[in-house]
Amino acid sequence: MADTSQAQATPGRSTAAHRAKSQLPGESLSLQETLRVMDVAREMRDQRETAEEMFRRGDLRLQLRDKLVRTARMSGDNVTEAEIELAIEQFFESVHSYEDPQPGMKSFLAHCWIWRARIVLASIALTTVSVGLWFLFT
Repeated sequence: MADTSQAQATPGRSTAAHRAKSQLPGESLSLQETLRVMDVAREMRDQRETAEEMFRRGDLRLQLRDKLVRTARMSGDNVTEAEIELAIEQFFESVHSYEDPQPGMKSFLAHCWIWRARIVLASIALTTVSVGLWFLFT
């Protein structure tokens, strides 16, 4: 009986000793190695997102082509596949391009709205200085 209990306890001890000796893959990494692993993981995630976006772009291209073909048929325009492809290509080339807004009253008001807190503070400061100088010299 004592031999069987010792026989059962021995495997448990060796398993515990084996667990103490074994380490998880990231436990013994230095700081530089950990940073490298994190960089690789981030780069893989970014590439996956780029690939997913490219696949969605292909689906979007097909949907856009179908809509353009239907619209051309409904309006009675004779449009070739090459013209539709060219229009889609031009659309994707300019999708993420930025153009400055035209100068004018609307853009001036938009800038004033963005800078409204600073404009209010500057006007309060200017008014305070003006009133102070008025009372000082009159």
